[in-house]
Amino acid sequence: MNPFDGKPGFINKLNRIVFTFTGPAQVGIGRPEEAYVPPADPRCPLCGKSMNLHEIDRSGERTQLHCPA
Repeated sequence: MNPFDGKPGFINKLNRIVFTFTGPAQVGIGRPEEAYVPPADPRCPLCGKSMNLHEIDRSGERTQLHCPA
């Protein structure tokens, strides 16, 4: 299961030796994660008011968030 087996070159030989000690990359947090559940009433990160009161302008090059005044 070594991905470097059978590949030519010095670096692949070195990787094949190192892989036997290190193994594959350790990714994740070590336990299953539950799916993301968006909040029922999201709040603005800038003003703290409800997001449904805001205007999101995506017409230009950059997306802009207009907070209620």
